[in-house]
Amino acid sequence: YIISEEERMETISISGNWRLSPYDKAECALSTPYFEEHAFLPYNNSNSIYTTLSSMTDEEELEKLRKLKWVIEREFDFNHDESQRSVLLTHNALSAEINGCIAEGTEITGLLKDGQNTIRLIVTSSFFSEVEILRSHDGVGYSAHLKAMKDGKLWHVTAYLDYEAFRRHERLVRLSLLGQSTEKRITFEEKRSRYTIDIEIPEEKAELWCIHGDGKQIMYNALIEVGNARLERRIAFRTIEVRNGALFVNGRETFVMGAVWPNMVTSDQKRYDIFLQSAAWANMNCLYIEDGHESHDFYNTCDRLGLIVLHNQEYEEFTFHPSFVSGEIKADVFKAKVREGDGYFGLCQDAIELERWTLKTRSDNANHGVIYSNLLSTVREDGTWRPSHYAARRFFADLVPIMFIEDDKLMIYISNDGDKEEDVELSIKFMTYSGLKRNKRMYSAKVASHTAQKVQEIDLRQTDRKNEFVYIKLRTFKIHRELTLLLDEISECAYEIPKIDTKLRMINPRSYSIRLSTNKPAFAVHLVMEGTRGNFSDSFFEVRPEGEKSVIFSSEEDLEEEDVKERLKIFDLASSLKK
Repeated sequence: YIISEEERMETISISGNWRLSPYDKAECALSTPYFEEHAFLPYNNSNSIYTTLSSMTDEEELEKLRKLKWVIEREFDFNHDESQRSVLLTHNALSAEINGCIAEGTEITGLLKDGQNTIRLIVTSSFFSEVEILRSHDGVGYSAHLKAMKDGKLWHVTAYLDYEAFRRHERLVRLSLLGQSTEKRITFEEKRSRYTIDIEIPEEKAELWCIHGDGKQIMYNALIEVGNARLERRIAFRTIEVRNGALFVNGRETFVMGAVWPNMVTSDQKRYDIFLQSAAWANMNCLYIEDGHESHDFYNTCDRLGLIVLHNQEYEEFTFHPSFVSGEIKADVFKAKVREGDGYFGLCQDAIELERWTLKTRSDNANHGVIYSNLLSTVREDGTWRPSHYAARRFFADLVPIMFIEDDKLMIYISNDGDKEEDVELSIKFMTYSGLKRNKRMYSAKVASHTAQKVQEIDLRQTDRKNEFVYIKLRTFKIHRELTLLLDEISECAYEIPKIDTKLRMINPRSYSIRLSTNKPAFAVHLVMEGTRGNFSDSFFEVRPEGEKSVIFSSEEDLEEEDVKERLKIFDLASSLKK
């Protein structure tokens, strides 16, 4: 908060332990009997309501409970002081009551009494927030943010200050950024208003904030001073626009790769970290919110990870985040629908089909992106990754080989969404399901940044498509990528059942190296560590007889080697089909 020049503001935190109960007990009873047997559930507002509820119910009940309203209440001590400072309440609840009286606005001076007071908040399941009482003579600043707009060779930066004055007074306001400063004398009127101050920064002084996969996420600290009060804010320099259905970041067209952000992922920092870091791990660069918006913590995390967030509506308070993009987005993207298949085979089969369609979409420079229908189709509610999430990491990589069949021809492309041109070597092998090599071809290509380049097309009319598949290997000076394409329908190929062997090595009690080998080509191999929270470094891949695949499992608990042997389950396409 920005406070008066004399800095005579006092902050009283009433965060911590609360009593949580349903706003409508009858409606809540349809989902859980807990509150028929208990008057309340202990709640600490450093976590979301949703996270607290997850400790006392199962996933099906939790989905129903997250749609309800909730009441949190507690007592706190307060004493008026002789200086008669104004008292304000800050919170992110739907409504507030102090001592049984509704707080119509932020000013609650007349609702408080000396001694013990009671506060009652009506909230949603996503609520988690500091709750504070502020006391000040002159006024309080509620928010401050900065926006940078490119103007020729200059960045024009505006600082927006929302301030509520309790009396008319004047202050000197200063804005400092990148070694430059400007100041302005502002008269604060007795009301809540927005005030601005501007500064110009030469373009050579500001390094650009880049989308994930295309550079660094550079942000700078700016200092806003109101009298003697000081407030730091972060700012990024970047340009974003949508032109003819394509997303341009810093003037360069960017292929959108991401997912729809699920509204059931609730707003606490731990869950944001789990899901947003998972999205970045899978090489996603974009999330799409179909309706509404998220909290500042969400956008702060996206800013740090380089994830662009597309919205259909403008929300003024978030527009200073570099990740926030809004205003009737018309980006032309392919929405990839992910089915909830039965068992691991259904999920693996779906990941194969999704990979085929996504890669084909990337081969066409007229297409501008691919997003999953929902991030929860790749990441489970508990944070573990589905096969499609591992597949996404593969086909959302900056530099990928692409194969698909069109008019009895094998079409071969290389998609490069990185920030520099790449010299690439391709090795293409036709192999049988018993592991025999039919033929091998080699190609070289120079692939420009942000393009999909056709390398070759191969006639398949003389190929035994039921008994053969294609294996492609891409190499650069630093990168090694592989891709396999089945030449017939998934259920029609002449697979041979592989015998997959494993070797375990403990790295530490929570990390194990797993090496896999096979006697026959194994497709859509997926690993599961039953009853254990954790993820693999890869868990959707092929294993060929002439090579080994090494993955690492990272657990949230200590494991003995015998635990890993007992819990590790391995699925592959051919074995699942036979079952």
